[in-house]
Amino acid sequence: MRSRMGKKVKQKTISVPVLYDQQHRLHAPLYEYDRGLKTPYQEVPPRADHVLVALQELDWVKVLPPLKEETMNVEELFAVHDPALINHLRESSDLAGLQELDHPHLAPVYHYPWIFPVRNEMMRGLLGSEEKSGCFAFDTYSPIGKHTWSAVLGSARLAWQGAGLILAGEKLVYAICRPPGHHAGPDCIGGYCYLNNASLAASRLLALGPGAIVDIDYHHGNGTQEIFWNNPNVLTISIHADPADEYPYFSGFAEETGGEDAKGANINIPLSKNCMDADYLQGLELAMNALKNFTPHISWLVLSAGFDTSMEDPTCFFQLSDPVYEEIGRRIGSLGIPTLVVQEGGYALNKNGELAARLLQGLHAKADE
Repeated sequence: MRSRMGKKVKQKTISVPVLYDQQHRLHAPLYEYDRGLKTPYQEVPPRADHVLVALQELDWVKVLPPLKEETMNVEELFAVHDPALINHLRESSDLAGLQELDHPHLAPVYHYPWIFPVRNEMMRGLLGSEEKSGCFAFDTYSPIGKHTWSAVLGSARLAWQGAGLILAGEKLVYAICRPPGHHAGPDCIGGYCYLNNASLAASRLLALGPGAIVDIDYHHGNGTQEIFWNNPNVLTISIHADPADEYPYFSGFAEETGGEDAKGANINIPLSKNCMDADYLQGLELAMNALKNFTPHISWLVLSAGFDTSMEDPTCFFQLSDPVYEEIGRRIGSLGIPTLVVQEGGYALNKNGELAARLLQGLHAKADE
């Protein structure tokens, strides 16, 4: 940009809204079951807190308070989730709270599903019983405690708020959602996920027209894929570890391309173990080309950002370096599409914040040009 005198004038740096709600800290299971082994729970509150600290150090970031509870009706969730799942989450949280009152020595109480997957012939009896958790879960990684409903609703509300900011004209927004959401399907929880934050945001952004969700988490976003399986107006792309080797194992294969009404609107890019930076960026280029060539035109983008692709993540076999996250951001940002970043996985506590900052710096560099 140049002034009338011909001198180069630096444009004002674009500020980026970052959304955070400390209510997530109330959801803090102590352990999980991994193939029968009882191990420390990996989806812990510091995951989000470290991201907040790192992003606050960027001088062009503005941290906004969460919306008041009454601003988003629970019914908004019905756009992507069955009401029965919502009721189950709320009722299970209430039950855990009552059990803590009756048995304070057991606190904190978290309910883990014990019968799953549920076959059709089992549903009638289980849904009418006191133990129906298996009807709404596909694994044991998403226990429900007395504050879980409040935490997951707060997380979803951040994504919904972020979508509202994009609707209002913001070009780049970061929602520090915890718990994450991309494994949560229309009627089930799993993989540390309860409500699908990215999908909720996308459902609101459809007011702008067709758009896309790009998932860069290490694990395939099976829930997001299922929610938009038959929707031709939402292009869902996931770059992830090959499900033949990695969680969730049953979803994320390249041949899964969308339902009858949305053929080609779902793209999976599975990568092999020991994937390096160059391999990952090659996969990203496939995603970029799909975004550019998708018909109808993409008017918004939700980026499901997981940092469990890092070589230092305890759940990961990829070998991605720290600098590649900024390059990922630059390439996605070069599309010039209004983008909402929604936090997903990432379990190396000493890395989450730095990698989030690198990704956002890359996205911001292109948005600020």
